[in-house]
Amino acid sequence: MKHTLIYVKGTIDYGTTYRGRGTLNSIGYVDSDYAGCKDTRRSTEGNVFIVVDGPVSWESKYQETITLSTSES
Repeated sequence: MKHTLIYVKGTIDYGTTYRGRGTLNSIGYVDSDYAGCKDTRRSTEGNVFIVVDGPVSWESKYQETITLSTSES
């Protein structure tokens, strides 16, 4: 809990600003690489979703399956 409070105190001024002049369009970007980790041969996938010119969700992680070819992935 102490580490969490220190983190919150250090990032209290961080934030995302949403402007009222934008339309309520949502955009999503998704991408992945093929066997990007040389040790495990796992691919990395990531995504970000944007609403009113500001990010609302993002994620980056290793894919659970290991593929042997680009057509398999």
